Amino acid sequence: MDWQYLKDNIYFSDGSLRDIYVLNISRLDWLKWIDFINENFEVRFTYCDIVGDLKSSNQIISKYIFDYWDNVSEFVVTATIMIGEIILNCYFFTEVEIENDITPKEIKSLDDHNQIIDYLKSVSKILNKEVILTAENYDLDYDRLITVVNDQVLIK
Repeated sequence: MDWQYLKDNIYFSDGSLRDIYVLNISRLDWLKWIDFINENFEVRFTYCDIVGDLKSSNQIISKYIFDYWDNVSEFVVTATIMIGEIILNCYFFTEVEIENDITPKEIKSLDDHNQIIDYLKSVSKILNKEVILTAENYDLDYDRLITVVNDQVLIK
């Protein structure tokens, strides 16, 4: 893969993020993803405990995510995941899709790109689902930059 092509067409700097999506998932899928993240990456998980105190952990804790989705807690939970030197964020907006975001300016080399591709492939294999990278807030049916299914990678 040509780094200049990737820089110009995938990781172009226009001030927006790149979104990573896995659609139509279940809580069981979330648990598989959480286990994968906790076992393989440096994590900073931020949540509120039962009395509303802000806490952080070096592991994603599913209970606080599920409590948020079930309206047991009104506090949003977030995770920052390090893929090498690349920051991947997860805000747990909805239980039916995984949405991560990355800042394209952090992808500075073909090695960085390959780390992202390895992450996308791993998630696809673990969940047996398609993983999509797109520019922020774009139509997933028409504006895909990268689509991964297991080891198959399609780049725009």
